[in-house]
Amino acid sequence: MRGVVNKKGQVWVETVIYTLIGLTIIGLVLAVALPKINEKKDEVMINQAVQALGSIDDKVYEVQRAVGNRRTVDLDIGKGRLIIDMDLDTISWVIDSKFKYSEPGIEVPMGNLNVLTEETDPWTVTLKINYAVDIRFDELSVGTKELDSAPTPYKLMIENIGKNEFDNLIIQLSVS
Repeated sequence: MRGVVNKKGQVWVETVIYTLIGLTIIGLVLAVALPKINEKKDEVMINQAVQALGSIDDKVYEVQRAVGNRRTVDLDIGKGRLIIDMDLDTISWVIDSKFKYSEPGIEVPMGNLNVLTEETDPWTVTLKINYAVDIRFDELSVGTKELDSAPTPYKLMIENIGKNEFDNLIIQLSVS
């Protein structure tokens, strides 16, 4: 009778030990895999930002054809922030990322887009488009406007409102 009691206790001890070993292995796998998963998620977010800026650039080009042209872009900012700089006539998307998108400290051209990765913790990736037109936001011609990440997409309105006193085309952006 005494031998049976010891066998039952031994089974429970083995079960607990095997469970702890399994949990330890799962923890080690997650410790190794989680940083790579986060890097990949950030890479996907940067690629989505590149596509969104490409869409904005296409609409800006389309409205330049005639005064009064207006286009709308559904802009989903999941990570980072969109910066409209009326002084420099640029539109930038800045993302803090665990993924090093390009060579740090060197501005890399990708078509109309310039990419700059800065060495911070985490990396700061800036995607920027420079324009040869007068960019305005809600009739403001100086300063900057930032659109932060939001759970719902922004409705970005892009409109050609004519020329300024220096004969430069004015593209007005607004959010509705």
